[in-house]
Amino acid sequence: MGLSNAAIIVIVLVACLAATALGASLFKHYKPADGETPFSPGYEQKLYMAEVRARGFDGLRKVSWGARDLESRHPPAGPSYYRPHTYAEDTTTRDTGSS
Repeated sequence: MGLSNAAIIVIVLVACLAATALGASLFKHYKPADGETPFSPGYEQKLYMAEVRARGFDGLRKVSWGARDLESRHPPAGPSYYRPHTYAEDTTTRDTGSS
């Protein structure tokens, strides 16, 4: 139970059209006609994209200058939340080296 002859013809025609369109677009992109300039965004588009990039970099800067550990950014999950121990050095006692 293979494909019918009409289905094969349609598939071949669609593939040929796709290959022709792809070839034409690549040829036009890499070998534009004389006097034709490649696409270049306008001044407003360049300003807008610079603003979008600046917003993205500003967000990255805020994240990178923030707290270093992820737990400090979020509140505890409830009464059963386990908070890890923090160890501090005791500076009030002095070790004399004798027991």
